[in-house]
Amino acid sequence: RCFKFQISGSVRIMEHFIPEIFWHDRASLLSIDIDENNVGDDRYRIATCSMQKEIRMWELVFEPCIDRKSTELAVNFIANITGHQHSINTVQFHTFNKARYLASGDSEGRLIIWTLSDQPPGPPEDPELPPNKENWVKQKMIHHDSDVTCLAWQPNGSKLASLGRDNNLLIHDIPNGKRVLSVYNLREFPNGMAWDPLGRYIVTQSTDRKMEVIDALKGTKLRLIYAVDFPSLTFSSHTTDPKPTKLFYDDQMMSFKRLPSFSPCGQLVVVPCAHIESRDKNFYGNYVFTRKDVISSGKPSWLVPSPKATFLVKMCPVIWALDENVKENYSGLPHRVIWLSLTDQAIIFYDSQHCGPIAYVDNIHYLKLTDASWSRDGKLVAVSSMEGYCSFLRLSLDKWGVKLIPVPSFEASPEKVKKTKGSKRKLSTNPPVQSSPVPPTPKTPKPNSLLKFFGKATPQQKPTDGENTAQSERPQKRIKLITLE
Repeated sequence: RCFKFQISGSVRIMEHFIPEIFWHDRASLLSIDIDENNVGDDRYRIATCSMQKEIRMWELVFEPCIDRKSTELAVNFIANITGHQHSINTVQFHTFNKARYLASGDSEGRLIIWTLSDQPPGPPEDPELPPNKENWVKQKMIHHDSDVTCLAWQPNGSKLASLGRDNNLLIHDIPNGKRVLSVYNLREFPNGMAWDPLGRYIVTQSTDRKMEVIDALKGTKLRLIYAVDFPSLTFSSHTTDPKPTKLFYDDQMMSFKRLPSFSPCGQLVVVPCAHIESRDKNFYGNYVFTRKDVISSGKPSWLVPSPKATFLVKMCPVIWALDENVKENYSGLPHRVIWLSLTDQAIIFYDSQHCGPIAYVDNIHYLKLTDASWSRDGKLVAVSSMEGYCSFLRLSLDKWGVKLIPVPSFEASPEKVKKTKGSKRKLSTNPPVQSSPVPPTPKTPKPNSLLKFFGKATPQQKPTDGENTAQSERPQKRIKLITLE
């Protein structure tokens, strides 16, 4: 099935595909990841895992239809990878020094590192499955001592961080399999983390409404973020009271992940599960922290709204030029970054210039969404769900903005981080980002409070009786679904 999305009935910005494939024999999907090495133009390798004990590898091929006006998606089975004895919670691709890895973590506390072998695959273990086309072999098995809830690879490095139900964060050096860092006694049930692209910090989230910032080199806890003294905020027609406010949703939010994300330049940290309670009202969204404030004050700089609670943020790897049509640039960055956030039923797109969603996709699955992945070229978003199906959004990048080529130089190798770790100034302040020529930075509003982003409701945006969320925070340009014949 293929659908075409339009905003305001004018510009096609993406296509939606939901292949009628039982990826794991109707079992609920828990994680999906797109290989950062594209197989080719419009060809992608993905890995999926579920409550079953196998990882499955697939190839996606987008081809133009005969009329050349639409696209069709072909899915090819690549491999069924066995080795786990319990349900697999997460899978992550990684490439370092031309070596290709796949990490997987299960509910027994096992981490397995797989590598792609040049040897031909053996006969299939399951006679009902096609023969494997690739041979993914087990390189290392690492024990976490408890259920693995989240994995994060070191940017440009060979280390792998894992979070477990035992409230511990462990970092292993994959070539030798040794544990190089242990951070114990994190908050209750941590189930999400992000590793700073500049290699300096790791941010974790947990179900007890807390977020921690950890030094990725020393393992020290730098900042615990839990509650903030908020001023009076205006959501639609509702005004909150100025008081200390817990930032995040409590453990009643049923999700497998609470996954924050750093921007590709490392200057922003976007965190889901934002939840502000005010009397009988509830308001949701994503907090945006600057790199400096997440350490110095622990206070979010902005809040971008969503109609329902979010549980995951994934950044687009592409760096964009500033949109000249937008008067303000609340992030202050000399470029633009885009990310998506998941609710239980919706995929919401944001950027660093607009104070609300820029695209909105919902009601494409019957059951809850579980995970998302963004391809390295920015053209493909993959989403998994509890019903056992996957959705794929193919983006028309020319409709989303101007891609910066060459990409600004912002990544630091682990070796460079170690050389500069003695300089507090370099680590704690926002380093200048050298980029190709971009339009002048628009005027930036002062981020002294969150009030900037919540104005009074217009007549079209007044909430109806009995609703918990502020309807004014839904995107004004809702995406319409048009079925292609």
